[in-house]
Amino acid sequence: MCRSDKIVRTGALSAGDRLGPYEIVAPLGAGGMGEVYRARDPRLGREVAVKVSAVQFSERFEREARAVASLNHPNICTLFDVGPNFLVMELLEGPTLAERIQDGSIPVAEALEIARQIAEALEAAHEKAIVHRDLKPGNIKLKPDGSVKVLDFGLAKMSGAAAPGENSPTITIGGTEAGMILGAAAYMAPEQARGKPVDKRADIWAFGVVVYEMVTGQRLFQGETMTDLLAAVVTADPNLDRAPVNVRKLLQRCLEKDPKKRLRDIGDAMALVEAPTLATEPRPQGSGWMPWSVAGAAVLALAPGAFLHLREKPPAPPAQVRFHIESPKLALAIGSNFYMPLSPDGRRLAYTAAGADGMQRLWIRDMDTLESRVVAGTEQAVSPFWSPDSRFLAFGIGNTLKKVDASGASAPQTLCQSPNAVGTGSWSADGVIIFGGRGAGPIERVSASGGTPTPVTALAQAEGYHTFPVFLPDGRHFYLRVGSTRGIYAGSLDAKPAEQATKPILESFLAATFAPSSIPSGGYLLFLRGNTLMAQPFDVRHLELAGEAVPLADRVATFGSAGGFSVSSNGVLAYRTGGTANLTQFTWYDRKGNMLSRVGEPGTYSGMDLSPDGARVAHLRQQDVWIMDLTRGIDTRFTFDPAAAGYPVWSPDGSKIAFSSQRPGLLGLYVKPSNGALEEQPLLTSPDGKTVTSWSRDGRYLLYVASDPGTKNDVWVLPLETGGGAGKPVPLLQTAFQEINPFFSEDMRWIGYLSNESGRHEAYVRPFLASGPSGAPVLGDGKWQISKDGAQSLFWRDDGKEIVLLGLDGSLSSVEISTSPAFRAGSPQPMFRVPTATASLTATRDLKRFLLAVPPGEPEKPEPITVVLNWESALKK
Repeated sequence: MCRSDKIVRTGALSAGDRLGPYEIVAPLGAGGMGEVYRARDPRLGREVAVKVSAVQFSERFEREARAVASLNHPNICTLFDVGPNFLVMELLEGPTLAERIQDGSIPVAEALEIARQIAEALEAAHEKAIVHRDLKPGNIKLKPDGSVKVLDFGLAKMSGAAAPGENSPTITIGGTEAGMILGAAAYMAPEQARGKPVDKRADIWAFGVVVYEMVTGQRLFQGETMTDLLAAVVTADPNLDRAPVNVRKLLQRCLEKDPKKRLRDIGDAMALVEAPTLATEPRPQGSGWMPWSVAGAAVLALAPGAFLHLREKPPAPPAQVRFHIESPKLALAIGSNFYMPLSPDGRRLAYTAAGADGMQRLWIRDMDTLESRVVAGTEQAVSPFWSPDSRFLAFGIGNTLKKVDASGASAPQTLCQSPNAVGTGSWSADGVIIFGGRGAGPIERVSASGGTPTPVTALAQAEGYHTFPVFLPDGRHFYLRVGSTRGIYAGSLDAKPAEQATKPILESFLAATFAPSSIPSGGYLLFLRGNTLMAQPFDVRHLELAGEAVPLADRVATFGSAGGFSVSSNGVLAYRTGGTANLTQFTWYDRKGNMLSRVGEPGTYSGMDLSPDGARVAHLRQQDVWIMDLTRGIDTRFTFDPAAAGYPVWSPDGSKIAFSSQRPGLLGLYVKPSNGALEEQPLLTSPDGKTVTSWSRDGRYLLYVASDPGTKNDVWVLPLETGGGAGKPVPLLQTAFQEINPFFSEDMRWIGYLSNESGRHEAYVRPFLASGPSGAPVLGDGKWQISKDGAQSLFWRDDGKEIVLLGLDGSLSSVEISTSPAFRAGSPQPMFRVPTATASLTATRDLKRFLLAVPPGEPEKPEPITVVLNWESALKK
């Protein structure tokens, strides 16, 4: 905390005034303690709430306030700073519980969910010997996402005396006198009303009073005067007849007048709730807080795992609820339309997307709102995944793993630097994060508080990378997808990297996800079979599938190895169906970004390479290479082997196509006549993963990228023999960094490529010598960086005088090139931004036209997201 010495007089602040480093934005309200303001902290770029007192704080108060600031819990409002007579708190949107109760009693299921979160906040404070002493509905905030925040922990005790009125201030500065009554009178424990010393059991009493008020809509203790009210608290036996039967035991234990007989630990409170039933009372009109929907709130509250301390007797399975939410109206970035992790509590969807400025960031869709919101400081983020408490998102930016508070309350924090580009991951309840590489590397682990990552798995032969790890409930075992194969494998944190299991638990090219359940096996594995979403019981003890797979939904979208679905820990499923928004269509653009024409039918197109004459495009479709005639719009299948084919590249005369493919045990480079008259011929087979990227103008060399566990992705050149065979491959670039997408210049004197040596992929140029000192191809001296804001790929004009870069944000830029008498590159000049930041892009050799695979029609109107509450109930019919 940073203390400001400026004492501010109550009522003295207006918009623009400064209080220490804080700039006042607007007043929020006033109370017994003084004024409350919305303010901005320019150092962190966040808005805060500033509470100003009329009296200066004591040194003791500040010391104790620092202790309260140590509380770090998702249901406790954070205290950021303390000044001489002001507090700086987390700014919370949404009504207070008092405002919510003004609409009438709260349905039982919803009230118990609020009570559970209040209890968890109190438990966290009590464990640090901090007692609230002023718990009341006015000190409880209901956020729009359905989460609960308890305000002003421990501050009543620290502040000294307070008047026992209806609006008794949480913070009233004055002398600390023995026996002085604190807290709002209607919520005081009897010993507190008598002015006796109190402990955490006073909070338990107040908790019971608050729960009663939620479920009945009425105050438990009332009186015409303050004396009458205090007398009722001290002497009257609480009448609980109005309370629902299933919460009376909880209320009786909390509302014992003798603190020795009262419930001792708030953590035991929810275990006293009788098996709840779905509330049937009508929803009051005019409510200002409705998470999801009335049915949705009740179902969520009763979903498996919603209450942590319920009795063992489970309620009857709630009915399935299905509804749609609108997809984001944004220029969707790579995969964001499909990969959309749902928070464990089922209340939020996360995804990456490019906004109006074209920059890719993290976005969050709160289920109870109509709009998505951007998470500040997440530029160029990829592959988000949630913390188990749904509070944080972890994500990758290049080789960096970061985390950020999903509420946006603080800036992203760096957790570690990885040797590989960071991909998807999983976060255990024990504070361990495991994550995979994007295109290279094993699964790594790191503490959720940060540190140095260590490998958990080791790449075997023919395994390009490990990705999509998912923790199982014990926090020790997990499963992952192995790149370049069709297998989902189990792993353990307790096994050495080279000793992980080698037998797949599921044959699939696509990632899977785990959904915990009360079924005997422990949960379900959700995966795609074609475009059908399946659920199959998964035995978490023996790490194997059990029972039969059952279909859940059809036409579910996919992107790469990711499926367009996610599932929460409490029975919420979200998925995207494969309508036209999930398809792409070949579309011509000019250099200014004007759309010229569309070609062919919509489909799933990627990995494109344009023929030298610009008349045909080779591309990937359904794990095979296809060729589309761009004049007639006819798409013809080119490869037929059951093994998946990799990215195709045309020969300079258009007569052949080279591609990569995984055949049994080995990954190979193959070549086949482009007319399809003959079968493909192998050029090179070896265990390492390979992707061909460029064919030299004279037809003598192929550039390709090979993966290596020690040096990541490297650039190699394969000499081609006149008779159609291949010579010995030669490494050109083998470093500790990832080198990808190498590309020959037309005159073969240079190669351009991407490297992440700076922390993100930038474009570089090196001289290429077809015959080095040993007679083999080598790179010459000199290296020039030609991009400045990152790049995904590059295209070299046929006269050698221009390179066009595809940036990380999906923007195209032109770089003027001069190679005589020496290499020189100009500054990147913007051209246009592609519609979806897609990497499915190729260009004519003169770089006058660009062929993109983009969504047909209106990309800002994708099909809605289907949300299913209690999806598992469909399996039990």
